[in-house]
Amino acid sequence: MLKSMTGFARCENQNGDFTCRAEIRSVNNRFVDVNTRLPRTLAALELPLKKLIKSRCARGSFDVSVTLERNGEAGMDFEVKPNLALAEQYLDAFNQIREHLGLSGEIDINAVLALRDVVKPELREVDSSCEEVILSTVEQTLTELIHMREAEGVNLEKDILQQIDGITKLTESIKPRKSLAVREYQNKLKEKIRLLTEGAETDETRIAQETALLADRCDVSEEVIRLESHLEQFHKLVADNEPQGRKLEFLTQEINRETNTIGSKTIDLEVSRSVIEIKSHLEKIREQLANVE
Repeated sequence: MLKSMTGFARCENQNGDFTCRAEIRSVNNRFVDVNTRLPRTLAALELPLKKLIKSRCARGSFDVSVTLERNGEAGMDFEVKPNLALAEQYLDAFNQIREHLGLSGEIDINAVLALRDVVKPELREVDSSCEEVILSTVEQTLTELIHMREAEGVNLEKDILQQIDGITKLTESIKPRKSLAVREYQNKLKEKIRLLTEGAETDETRIAQETALLADRCDVSEEVIRLESHLEQFHKLVADNEPQGRKLEFLTQEINRETNTIGSKTIDLEVSRSVIEIKSHLEKIREQLANVE
């Protein structure tokens, strides 16, 4: 079963005095890359959160955001902090809008202060109970993210297997033409030799040996056998529950390698057309595999 590397999930939990919210976004990446956005007092949780994600996901780029908010008048020790960098970005955006539209007037500070996260409370200290609810909230969010990645993976798998089925059918169409192409090439060689040596004494046995040797170079039997083996292995990897994105990418390269060899060796126009179609399917598979875990 394939999983996508794209997903989003958000969860919220309350624990007495405060509320914990967690968001995780993921996109494709060759490896596991985790970026965390945590309040200053939660910096110690960055490593455990990264380990948690890496223990359950094999590939992808993850953005993890965690916030803590006081519930009503509960007695948690908070301090109010301005986010100056964010406020500057908002102000710069407002000025650009004003200049672009030719507007007049000053920007009210209340408009800036009303924006999300420009001013926010942060905990001065976090006890062990807070850490537990934060980790459990992130783990719950991660579970929902994985479910979304699995659901998207179903669509990816369906499309990829359709392309593989197309390659399988084209491979089947090449098989009966293997010997036909060899015989056709051999006959053409014999005819050329006959025209070039017309009237001259020739060694028919030697000519037969040389034409057979040259004709063997356009035999694609071995490539077709390996191609069929790769396609069978592709189905097995897709059916596996473990992340197989990297292996499938490598196997796609091997399928492409055999296809290129068939294309370079054949003189049969029908086989050449099949090779072009196979490469078209492979390109679509590559595009989809770029987002498979």
